[in-house]
Amino acid sequence: MRELHTERLLLRTPRERDAAEIMAIRNSAFVMKNNVMKVLDKEQMVHLIHREIDYENTWYIERKEDGALLGMIAAEEDGVRFDVRSRCLSYYLGEQYTRQGYMKEALRAVLHELFTEEDLEVVAARVFTGNIASEKLLRSLGFVYEGCIRRCVRTSESEIRDDMQFSLLREEYFVQKNNFFEKA
Repeated sequence: MRELHTERLLLRTPRERDAAEIMAIRNSAFVMKNNVMKVLDKEQMVHLIHREIDYENTWYIERKEDGALLGMIAAEEDGVRFDVRSRCLSYYLGEQYTRQGYMKEALRAVLHELFTEEDLEVVAARVFTGNIASEKLLRSLGFVYEGCIRRCVRTSESEIRDDMQFSLLREEYFVQKNNFFEKA
């Protein structure tokens, strides 16, 4: 996995020494309410980090200014599409880092990597209904709403949630990218 650099961020491979910092973000009520994850202890977090390192499609988001760990992005297997070069994004930020443009900046770098270096045809993302911030973020990046999968996921608290499915096609990404540079 390549390190990705943006103006303010370094997207990098997870490290074992990140365990306490990323665990505090990951286990927070803010992150847990919109993700299907179980609360992890330190040992479980270290084990997960080792899996993420081996998987090679997880980036931890580090702020260049001070080295603060802000969250993560993973480009996982797309369980919806068959025989199509695609990935499904999952991501989260610590609550104190939201609404500052960090995730949009990070996702732009990841999308560039996925469409140019991995030559994907589709990048997808699933968002719980009611997660307005994430829905707006995806739409601002050019993702198209494909529909809602009702009663899709049971959370660790046994709540059943609906999932909104979004996707960005390779050709849409490059049209959008070209339009962005023409305006700049």
